[in-house]
Amino acid sequence: MSYTAEYIAIIANKLQQLPEVSVSRKISKQEAVKILKDEIQLLQKRGYTLESIADSLRGNGLDITTPTLKSYLQRAKTPTKTTKKKNHARAHDNTKPPNDPVNKEVNTNNTRFEVREDTIDI
Repeated sequence: MSYTAEYIAIIANKLQQLPEVSVSRKISKQEAVKILKDEIQLLQKRGYTLESIADSLRGNGLDITTPTLKSYLQRAKTPTKTTKKKNHARAHDNTKPPNDPVNKEVNTNNTRFEVREDTIDI
């Protein structure tokens, strides 16, 4: 079957008039807590416990336990400047690891000792 150019133009016009589709992506519990972090912190300042906040969230359809809420809130904290500096310093630390065979100094339970050659003395 073949179509006329006018017929295709009519179809194109109808397609252009279709409404936009609303795409709603799914949000994980962790993302939801991150989004709600400021409101949760305000509730805590007003005296609410994490347990009562978790109960309220469950009552509103967000199925979350108190320990999970606490964990997600800690993950949602923005790192402070000192934390960023510490992490940056660790990433760029050029010192040799304590158990490096070239480095004779060994760190065991935060105690340093130097490895020496065996002696015959007993």
